[in-house]
Amino acid sequence: MWVLLKDFLLVSMGMGIGVVLMCILNVGKEADCEMKQLKESEDN
Repeated sequence: MWVLLKDFLLVSMGMGIGVVLMCILNVGKEADCEMKQLKESEDN
């Protein structure tokens, strides 16, 4: 029983970490696009 609970907690933790990493990567990509647009508007 404890093994099943431990496995469930590990899987849940892994999914949580994966979601957090996807969010961080998505925010970083958006920031890169915004910086590129800002640089292009400065050049013009």
